[in-house]
Amino acid sequence: MVVVPLRADILDNDMTLIYIGVRIGVEHGWSHIYSLPLQHDLFAQLRPHAVFNDGERFLSPPPFGWLILPFSVLGPTGTVYAWLVLSLLALVGAWWLAAPGAWPRRGLWLLAAMTWYPILYGFSLAQPDLVIMLIAAAGWKLAEAKKPYAAGIVLGLSVIKPQLTLLLPLVLLMAGRWKIAAAWAATAAVLAIASVALIGTQGLEDYTALLNEAQHVTNNRYFTLAYILGPGILSYIAQAIVVAASVVGAYVNRHASHARVFALGLVATALGATYWHLQDFTILVLAAWLFWRDAPPRWQRWWLLVIAVAGEFAWPLTPLPLLLGVAVWYIGLVRKPKVSTVIA
Repeated sequence: MVVVPLRADILDNDMTLIYIGVRIGVEHGWSHIYSLPLQHDLFAQLRPHAVFNDGERFLSPPPFGWLILPFSVLGPTGTVYAWLVLSLLALVGAWWLAAPGAWPRRGLWLLAAMTWYPILYGFSLAQPDLVIMLIAAAGWKLAEAKKPYAAGIVLGLSVIKPQLTLLLPLVLLMAGRWKIAAAWAATAAVLAIASVALIGTQGLEDYTALLNEAQHVTNNRYFTLAYILGPGILSYIAQAIVVAASVVGAYVNRHASHARVFALGLVATALGATYWHLQDFTILVLAAWLFWRDAPPRWQRWWLLVIAVAGEFAWPLTPLPLLLGVAVWYIGLVRKPKVSTVIA
């Protein structure tokens, strides 16, 4: 699952695309990082026998490229290996910060995470999902420590792959955690301004063109509500309903724990996404850990097992069981929680 594809071609993953963007930025200027011809040329140099199709694009925001820049001195292969090590450490870090319970049960959470198919799949693609999970876990931990501005600043770093936490700031705002939301907005704004200033008008035009192309790639919406409702207006209406329900749910849960509010934001993001892949469900592992901390009803805890199985067999079962499982979990989260005992 992980070793075989990486051994077959260590550059056959998404980190190679980030490396390509960084190389273009260093050699041609950051205003050209989204130039499709330049991406194609470098891709052909690195993987001459591979096809440069609509899935082989550097589409990440510039801050992700800045993060990878120090690793790029290791070359493309070294960059991939360094990122895999960092991703594994991020998983352990997120588990250390957020997993509930005491030993030995706490150790089982890490073992389960390390064997769940979406996480393994994302790891084989050298995706940033595990790093985002660590960022969100650190944000929650800082919120628990009554450091809301620090929590928001840390969460702002999730812009390297913003779709994984997209609704979390809105949920935090509507749940009364406005200091966290404000710090997130300020951090995201600074990074956005710096990004636009660096890539310039040409880079922004190239980036917009690539995003427009990505919207028409079926695979990018396969694991969203568009799978059930189609890629047209119905799926967008459903996603808008998720956003509206999340606003209401956040307000209803304004007196709930930080753990529950963060879980609501992450689950709402997964269900209401317009651009989502199987590996992106990795973020639900953190949501499950935080959700479990609030000692939810027994049936809801067992329901997480249903979601885990659906994710494990998402390809043969299709996304339908996984999407329905997440939807039921989401409905339970938007409701006002009963008084519970928080698990340390």
